[in-house]
Amino acid sequence: MMQMTSNRWIYIPIEVKVRELDAKLLLSYYAIQQGYQVIIGDHPMVTELTTHFPNGIFFAKGGPKGFRKRTITRAIENGQSIVELDEEGLLIEKFKYIRDRMRKDMLQYIVQEYCWGEHQKQIISSAYPDMAKKCQVVGNPRLDLLTAKYREIYREEASTIQKNYQDFILVNTRFPLYNGAKGIKDNVYVEPIKKLYLAFEEMIEETAKEFPYLNIVIRPHPGENIRSYQQTFKQLQNVHVIHEGSIIKWLLAAKVIIHNGCTSGMEAFLLDKPVIAFLPFAETNNSLPNQLGIQVKNIATLHQAILNISNYNMVKKTPGSLYHYCCWENDSHSFERILQLCNRISLPSPPTKLSVPRNIKIQKQKRKFSLVENEIMAFYHKLDLIEQRSFQRHIERVAQNVYRVKAGN
Repeated sequence: MMQMTSNRWIYIPIEVKVRELDAKLLLSYYAIQQGYQVIIGDHPMVTELTTHFPNGIFFAKGGPKGFRKRTITRAIENGQSIVELDEEGLLIEKFKYIRDRMRKDMLQYIVQEYCWGEHQKQIISSAYPDMAKKCQVVGNPRLDLLTAKYREIYREEASTIQKNYQDFILVNTRFPLYNGAKGIKDNVYVEPIKKLYLAFEEMIEETAKEFPYLNIVIRPHPGENIRSYQQTFKQLQNVHVIHEGSIIKWLLAAKVIIHNGCTSGMEAFLLDKPVIAFLPFAETNNSLPNQLGIQVKNIATLHQAILNISNYNMVKKTPGSLYHYCCWENDSHSFERILQLCNRISLPSPPTKLSVPRNIKIQKQKRKFSLVENEIMAFYHKLDLIEQRSFQRHIERVAQNVYRVKAGN
């Protein structure tokens, strides 16, 4: 077991459950072993609970400038020390990133700014040289889940998926600007994404017909309208539109992954899965995920690549820039680096007696979010099996979709 700290508190808010939950549960599992009491759950509720619980470390997740300002301001007002790991900090362009997500007015309140890799660190440091010391390259616990040790968490679920869908092609999409959650948004500003969306529709239809013996699973971006795909492909029996659970189990289960510019393409590559980047149009900015695996420019070449996928390891590409963007090693983990840095932060001693508030309510949220105790317990149990040991822990619901977790009874 890791060395224990004093009784410290850390607040871990979750916004996009399918993307963030497992990684943040991983972080919390090891944090409580080090003596932290963890408040984890729905983002707005966790932010509100910083008013009612002791001063500690608030684990901010970045966000657009308005969202980020509200979150950080609230946590600061409640006496929290802020660390930040921007969930969108991997594939970034300097000017847009600094303008939209990394304003200095909020960065000045951050104690430690965690970076996916040197790329993000250099962008922030060059924009704000006086803030460079805040930046620490840690990777992301989401990437920890891709290492050989932790991908075992998903092996059983991946096996179930394979039984249900046999050999299948996983197509990941990223078109919420056009195919928004509330429907199609057709205007001049989304024309490039619209073209790519329509090209993917054509590619999926042609591929489903070319390989009728293979299932195709479409996993839309969380911000997309799933019904658009369901309507388009309702006549094709081997096309399925699914967005449930962690992406990792679907990547592990798939025969091959097809994408364009998706982070999931990079995740699949790190999982040693065959990855095809479908690039039907000239790329003005060839993003990192599109440089991984195999690149194809038309449907015919794509189909040939699928037929020859057994030769994937001989033709795949690994750009040298990959590890400049993301700090990732099979035997070293982001959560370890994060906790080492958190342990350096000086915090006031918590009160000897704590009165846990009940029935805290905040303004009703438009977004849907759910988290139950069994989800936390089940994930921790999988980690126990991986570590081949267990320890006592106490999980207590303190508000809707929010839990206090600590070691011991």
